[in-house]
Amino acid sequence: MDRLLSMTQRTIILACVAALAGTLAPQTAAACGGCFAPPNPTGTPTVVTRHQMAISMTLEETTLWDQIEYAGDPEDFVWVLPVSNGAPVMLAENAFFEALEQVTTIQLTAPAPPRTFCNDPCGSGLGASFSSDRGAPGADAGMGGVTVHHQAAIGPYETATIGSEDPAALVTWLQENGYTVPDEMLPIITHYTDLGMDFAVLRLSSNFGVNQMQPVRVTMPGINPTFPLRMVAAGVVGSVGLDLFVFAEGRYEPMNFANSEVDRDALSYDWATSSFNYDGLYEAAQDVEDGRVWVTEYAQTAPRFQIESYVSYDDESEPHMAAEDFAIVTRNLTAPYLTRMTADLSVAHLGEDLVLGASLGDDLGNQIRVTNETNRAPDVDCPTVCNDPYGPGTAGGWRGAGRGDGLCSVSPGTSGSAFGLLTLFGAALAFGLRRRR
Repeated sequence: MDRLLSMTQRTIILACVAALAGTLAPQTAAACGGCFAPPNPTGTPTVVTRHQMAISMTLEETTLWDQIEYAGDPEDFVWVLPVSNGAPVMLAENAFFEALEQVTTIQLTAPAPPRTFCNDPCGSGLGASFSSDRGAPGADAGMGGVTVHHQAAIGPYETATIGSEDPAALVTWLQENGYTVPDEMLPIITHYTDLGMDFAVLRLSSNFGVNQMQPVRVTMPGINPTFPLRMVAAGVVGSVGLDLFVFAEGRYEPMNFANSEVDRDALSYDWATSSFNYDGLYEAAQDVEDGRVWVTEYAQTAPRFQIESYVSYDDESEPHMAAEDFAIVTRNLTAPYLTRMTADLSVAHLGEDLVLGASLGDDLGNQIRVTNETNRAPDVDCPTVCNDPYGPGTAGGWRGAGRGDGLCSVSPGTSGSAFGLLTLFGAALAFGLRRRR
């Protein structure tokens, strides 16, 4: 997996489910969404391959964002997220995630290239960079004791927030209201019902047929850094990639999963292939506890201006800004600290909730100047003596005021000296012609 791609490249089929902060399936401090959909007519199931999430945690409130993109037919797509206190689902902007992606994507700068020609020693480097990179609340629905806290149509979605002490009644309500939730999800729904959680559910309106879905967010009172990953397994085949952006007072990391970092001291640039070894080092960072690990790639005070001022444009040239969503982050965080963690977890690793806690790790920026290199060509041997047969020059003279640059003495076989002589001869000839005229 290329860890250094742009936002467009890396948003590879993001799907339902969030761990604590995503766009589409905003998760509560203890909420992860699950995607449910039957096989389409061709027999190909709707598959979740990646989730991008964001979370803002303070003592006053926790907001979760989730963005969904998936492979398959959107007709029966359903997302379910455990929430607290009947929290409603709100639309968010794609630009918010785009901004977070932009400010945290790793930018690598290569060492200065080998010298291939001789400059005038009396006169003047060059680095290469690479981006690694569904209405009315609070009414009893009267169906098996299910309470409908919120129901509305927002953007391309139909959404509802429901609750019940009877998990079977919840599944029945969802199925009878057109939400495709399989019976086998009952044990997972029972788990969160026993914890006193409500459920936010989301599906595409029949008027929309898209595979990349506009982000959504959920805000709940208080702080809860536990994220139920159990529901993430819904819609996942084999494994799923996860991006998690955490806004808080300081750096955060997993408490019950391994936490790892890319070995930045081992970063190197290969001149033969014009490439960095970041991807290989990222894979090495994942090779912990059989892949049951989150890799922290970025951790420092959020670049507020860059996020607030970010604007992107859709196909109709309509502007979309990250400012509104970021204003929710700064509502209770005057100087939010941003941590970006990524993971590729197998279904077997999704049976335990993710618990976040404060980290003692150092700041990690996204701008890295690489100093190690391989397959570097030798530098051309250039002298540092400046020969000026005409002396240092005089103020007001045609060669400059007292620069004393002269011609570069170079090794035999190089063209620096000859080129300099020819240039001087041409200048002198032109000067003579002007005088003659």
